[in-house]
Amino acid sequence: MRGKTPLGIVGMVAAAAIALTGCGDGGSAEPPGTTDYGSLAGLLKDVGAELNDYWGTQWGTGWRNAVVKVPENAASTACGTIDAVEAGPAYCDADLTMVLPLAFFRDQLVGADDAGTNDAAVAAIVGHEFGHHLQALSGLSEEITAWQEEDPDNANLLSVANELNADCTMGIWMSSVDDERRLEPGDLAEVLIILGKIGDDQLSADAGEEADATTFDHGTSEQRRVWFGVGYVEQDIEACGRVFDDLADGTLAEELQAGADAANARG
Repeated sequence: MRGKTPLGIVGMVAAAAIALTGCGDGGSAEPPGTTDYGSLAGLLKDVGAELNDYWGTQWGTGWRNAVVKVPENAASTACGTIDAVEAGPAYCDADLTMVLPLAFFRDQLVGADDAGTNDAAVAAIVGHEFGHHLQALSGLSEEITAWQEEDPDNANLLSVANELNADCTMGIWMSSVDDERRLEPGDLAEVLIILGKIGDDQLSADAGEEADATTFDHGTSEQRRVWFGVGYVEQDIEACGRVFDDLADGTLAEELQAGADAANARG
């Protein structure tokens, strides 16, 4: 743990609430040696390069760099062409290619720009996508796909566990950045805010739709913050595997339903 103070559910939600009142000012999570990104595309590429270096060092033998594409319009992958105007970030296991569409990051959900606004949120999303790269290299992605084919009724729960695992590994990297004193005041709150925005329950509420836990595939806002916190505090990739224990014992399903019920009650 290297002296980290556990955030906990209450502390994490409180931090996000404080940031929403104006304390999160969009600080920087700069890759080593970078003081001026020059553009949003430059930031995305630099963060991708740092994550390749960081995880390559941690992984050791067998590591393969992810291919990072930052398109304006479209990007080709072995999984097909990604429409960068309409699609969000995507990862293709077949050729280890990560697509980070500029339009997604510029959208109001993230609100990034060439001046570095909300760059910690940008870094967190890229860090999450690198979680999928780790899953591909370890064989976990293939295993999840096989599980989903064998048990289609629980395919969404398997997807949720997979996504929360990626949030957790993102937390490990973000914690290492903090250890190097490269996070600024407001950065962690900024990360918690974006995780809250992209929770399935919040996305349903924002769309004016009834939240249906059976369709959730990424996890609730609270789950996403919590599993980021597990990685950030414990700095142990094995700890991120505990999400699959929650899948097996029914905890994930209960949390998803609770999140859907709460969203509908607010509704």
